[in-house]
Amino acid sequence: MKKHIKPASVSQVKNCHGTPAKGSWRLTPTIGTDPITKKPIRKYRTFHGTKTEAKQAAIDFACEVESGLNVDLERLTFGEYAAQWIAEREASGTFAATTIKRNKELVEHLNTYLRGVRISDIDAPTIRNLYIYMTQDGVGHPTQNKASVVLKQIMRQAVINGIILTNPCDLVKPPKQEKSTVSISLDKSEVAALCKALDKLETKRYPHAREACQKETANKAHATAVRLILATGLRQGEALGLTRNDVDFDNAMLYVRHTLDRATGKLKKPKTDSGVRIVALDEATLLMLGSWKAAQRSYLNSLGIEQGNDTPVITSEAGTHMEGNNLYHWWSRFLKANNLKKCRLHDLRHTHATLLISSGTNIKAVSARLGHANIGITLDLYAHAQMEDDRKAASVIGSIMY
Repeated sequence: MKKHIKPASVSQVKNCHGTPAKGSWRLTPTIGTDPITKKPIRKYRTFHGTKTEAKQAAIDFACEVESGLNVDLERLTFGEYAAQWIAEREASGTFAATTIKRNKELVEHLNTYLRGVRISDIDAPTIRNLYIYMTQDGVGHPTQNKASVVLKQIMRQAVINGIILTNPCDLVKPPKQEKSTVSISLDKSEVAALCKALDKLETKRYPHAREACQKETANKAHATAVRLILATGLRQGEALGLTRNDVDFDNAMLYVRHTLDRATGKLKKPKTDSGVRIVALDEATLLMLGSWKAAQRSYLNSLGIEQGNDTPVITSEAGTHMEGNNLYHWWSRFLKANNLKKCRLHDLRHTHATLLISSGTNIKAVSARLGHANIGITLDLYAHAQMEDDRKAASVIGSIMY
């Protein structure tokens, strides 16, 4: 597709005194807009002659520039354009670091097959073959599906920039989306077994004084994180993003104001307004947090760190916010060592909601507690828990009728 170039403007060149120089003209075609600064991109040329000749020269110059640009665009490869697409997203500052990181990973998947292919040569058959090759190479359908989304976004931008006429991705059905990992909900006996294992962990003692303080505090930090997620239904990032200022012991409340970015290790605001919320704490959880606060203060003092309002609730051995990967790997080892049911940390949030709904807690209250954007999300995710209540209701009416 040809890139449209605006006709070159013609203006008289001025001399060092600021007055028009007779017979000298500046020809300036606009070739596009910088995607980052949003400013016009222009070419310049000086022409000597009459104004009429300058106008004709301006037309010739614009055609010359357009011809050269079209050659460049026709040679532009997917790898080159994808790199530019990533750079523009980074420069915009509107995308989270985790999103940019994932975009780069998916572009690398696509580059394995398309890096040297010209953008203008990518058509529907090329994209269909891409998915076939990815499958043959063992790339899972979830990754293929995510890569197809990124590819479609890149090609859409190429349409906007005038490099291609239409988006070939619109003509290809994306890879079949496999069902995501099914959430697991622990029952009451499994929750009891988990809590018993956590009690055992927290009372574990080490013979060597040198390592005892550090390891025992680390055990308590991990156990506190697990108990907190189970008792409040917080997301892992929300729990790890809490600071001492977010815990209101006087009113038994928890203020969820941040989440810990897994990629950068920095605090950021929740994705939605509903993610910022107040979560009530039960008495046992409040006592647990108070006990941990005292143990944490003692450990931090040994490191020469003063516990303050900005101190993370869940700390690493260095006294900083515990990393998500740290907690994730510890959790896997902990479950295996204690022969507990295999589940994700996020499943503790799922367990929290399921147990509340099964016990008759109002669905709207559960939705607000979880920080869902609307009650419909809660209804969709926890329909199975409501079905149990529906069966009980059916039994009640059946016993009355028969």
